[in-house]
Amino acid sequence: MFRYPVSGLFAILILVTFVNGCASRSQSNYFRDEVGEVMAVEDVWIVSSRMVKIEGLGENRPGWGAAVGATVAGSTAYGITQADNPAGVAITIIALVGGALAGQFIDEKIKSQLGVEYILDKPSGAKFAVVQAVKSTDEMLPANTPALLMRGKNGYYRIIPQ
Repeated sequence: MFRYPVSGLFAILILVTFVNGCASRSQSNYFRDEVGEVMAVEDVWIVSSRMVKIEGLGENRPGWGAAVGATVAGSTAYGITQADNPAGVAITIIALVGGALAGQFIDEKIKSQLGVEYILDKPSGAKFAVVQAVKSTDEMLPANTPALLMRGKNGYYRIIPQ
């Protein structure tokens, strides 16, 4: 299959990174473990809404991208230099760090997506904000619109039209 087993491992790690970047929740998408789950629903009023960009990794830095980038760049540099002298070792270390940074950057860009920031008003008068992932700008609900706030058991909130 692969000439070198390590190459196969790199290919699998890169594939896992890209597939993981495609999984996301939005107002229209549910994960399998959410199906059949009872969710609390409240009436809300959308005070304002605006498009935002949801950046990649959040608190999970560094992700798979950094690990894959460092591994690929470091092993490539080692393969070229054989790290048999101080310059080769230095080049390999620099390649590891550069690969990790490049991999993290790519991972963040893959996992970035559109979102909508909603300022909501409950019938009690309490105001709060929720940011929700969307696939396109067409999914944004306009201001001065009645909506429903759905709250799942894992703390995930969705704003849907009423």
